[in-house]
Amino acid sequence: MGSAAQRWVGVRRVGFRALTSAVAAGLVAGLGTAGAAKAEPGPPAGSTEAKAAGFTAMRVMPLGDSITVGTGGATRTSYRIGLAYRLLKAGLQIDYVGSQDPANGTDSQHEGHGGWTIEELSAKLDGWLAESRPDVVLVHAGTNDITQGKSPGATARRLSAMIDQIRAARPEAHIFVAQIVTSRVPRERAADGRFNELIPAMVAEKDDPLIKVVDQSTVAGIDLHDLRHPNDFGYSKMAYNWYRSMAPVFQISGDTGPNPYRARSTFRCLRQKFFVKGKKRHRTECRTWKLRTAIVKKNGVNRRIAAWQTLRKVKRSYRVRVHGKVQRRTRLVKKWTGTGNLLNV
Repeated sequence: MGSAAQRWVGVRRVGFRALTSAVAAGLVAGLGTAGAAKAEPGPPAGSTEAKAAGFTAMRVMPLGDSITVGTGGATRTSYRIGLAYRLLKAGLQIDYVGSQDPANGTDSQHEGHGGWTIEELSAKLDGWLAESRPDVVLVHAGTNDITQGKSPGATARRLSAMIDQIRAARPEAHIFVAQIVTSRVPRERAADGRFNELIPAMVAEKDDPLIKVVDQSTVAGIDLHDLRHPNDFGYSKMAYNWYRSMAPVFQISGDTGPNPYRARSTFRCLRQKFFVKGKKRHRTECRTWKLRTAIVKKNGVNRRIAAWQTLRKVKRSYRVRVHGKVQRRTRLVKKWTGTGNLLNV
């Protein structure tokens, strides 16, 4: 690994405003922060105080669409706070850069633009790169291309051109390219899969050791708030996946928090559609989900599988005899239920 990466290793102070308050609020990693080490307060990244003390923050540009913005998450910070926290615990200081400022008290600028395709992002990219001068670019792009019906092959070619564009503008930058989050929509889910399969070979052909592929396709199903955008638990998975890819590149390690893929109990928020007097309404239902053993019947045979379930109150009918007559009544009981129809949003 070259000196460009090594100059950030070993930094232990934080220039990420309000990071510790976010941790205290339980927003980081979506799993709680019990037992987490407290971040040592330090000067803001890039400040005169930081430079005088010899601290140099790595400039990281999150690049993409509404998933990079954080749509679907209660915190609207996407994976950014969770990733910064993990990097900080491992000893790596970062400074998020970009023209978009979330204005929510965190230093987590980005280049996330809701609804934009790869082509639309590329049209503005040179200016953003010149202004922000990132050392690292985290690319999650292509979701809107697939949603709009563009073919996986054409989308992969546009992504390849975007990577070349970043490399031309930032010759020494590390580029981490995501295989995108998987949509719940059947047609899009299939196209997402084909697009994601093309990315590793496309990156390998560039023969560039500073470009890495990061698999975010496992963020899916109830990791999503709606059809396409992660909830906060889904974003915690994204943060973990980015970190796992970045750690060996920058030679960092250590206990940086729980692995969300090993969680057996989570808190997830899912959007739902319902009707009131024939009029469609939407609500977000936030519940604790547990990974349990469920019995399903397949081809007439009962099988035990691991499945995410949550306790809900459901109506159960029962019969009673009143004055010699049998009457049917209902009562609310608690029952473990599954995900239901995830397209009902």
